[in-house]
Amino acid sequence: MFASPTHIFIVDDDKSFGRSLQRLLNAIGFAAECFGSARAFLDSVPFDQKGIAVVDIHMPEWDGFWLIDKMQELRYSMPVIVITGHTEAGSRDTAFQRGAVGFLQKPFNQQSLLDLIEAQEEAGYD
Repeated sequence: MFASPTHIFIVDDDKSFGRSLQRLLNAIGFAAECFGSARAFLDSVPFDQKGIAVVDIHMPEWDGFWLIDKMQELRYSMPVIVITGHTEAGSRDTAFQRGAVGFLQKPFNQQSLLDLIEAQEEAGYD
């Protein structure tokens, strides 16, 4: 019996980037879904869903740091990998202080993301 594919939840307001990443991850064998906002993610993904969240920092309305805090408040147990297209002093440290398991700056090497996902799978994130 085969294990079900890991769910990857991409939260990024850049629709083109999100869909491209979703296609890549699905082609590799993950079950990837893309959400254009923190609100869309929270409205669609229950707190007890197993998976890994890949969250952009800079989004309108609620940013990625807000989403990480909200996920903790609502008791989501999935690990969060933070991605960003903007270099800001301290954002990497802030991401890790808030509980992120990885941090990547766009454009990033796809293998870097896959390595972070694999590390979470090996750690038994669920």
